[in-house]
Amino acid sequence: MKKYGLGIALLVLAGLVLFQDYLPSIELPLWKLALVVGWSYLLLKAIIRRQLVTSFVWGTLVFIILNNHFDWVDIDTWTVILGSILACAGLKLLIKPRRSKNMVDTKSFVTGVIGDKGRDTAFGSSTRYIHEENFIHDSVDVAFGSSTIYFDQAVILGDKADFHIDAAFSNITLYLPADWQAVVELDSAMSTTNNYATGMGEKMLHITGDMAFSTLNIYYT
Repeated sequence: MKKYGLGIALLVLAGLVLFQDYLPSIELPLWKLALVVGWSYLLLKAIIRRQLVTSFVWGTLVFIILNNHFDWVDIDTWTVILGSILACAGLKLLIKPRRSKNMVDTKSFVTGVIGDKGRDTAFGSSTRYIHEENFIHDSVDVAFGSSTIYFDQAVILGDKADFHIDAAFSNITLYLPADWQAVVELDSAMSTTNNYATGMGEKMLHITGDMAFSTLNIYYT
């Protein structure tokens, strides 16, 4: 799906470049057009995957670049960004799925130590300690914040476990046991991954997900 979508986006962009003299004038510089096409593709992908924060990030960027050029709305860039952040936070709280009674009821605006599975963090920092003896899967969703996760007391069931990351404008740090190996396969945009846990470990942690304007650091404990 990712390969086909990117291929279509590149073909559309190639057509715009080759036939720009024959298309109706849209008075948009080629570099801006390339950004709009690329970010619109990432926006569509995020919407299909139902990734709220990532959708807001790419949607906001597309709107900013188009509004700055066409002057649709008389509003400055920082106001657009602030409004987008507030709207995203509000929607995230409203449409967040209900947790089961066995799970800890927590808030999205956090600072401190948390322990519930699949925890969301927005506009704050959090620290998690995973102690599962039969660890198979977990996830983290961070927006405009930071999250530190320790796996040093976790035991992978079998040879492999999965960890999913959704991050926007955030910093995520993972600490793995010395006998683990981290394999990272992320869809990232304007993001950095520093994987220092690439040894030949007996167990593998497969890290997937999406990052936008974020940093992932992986260390051994």
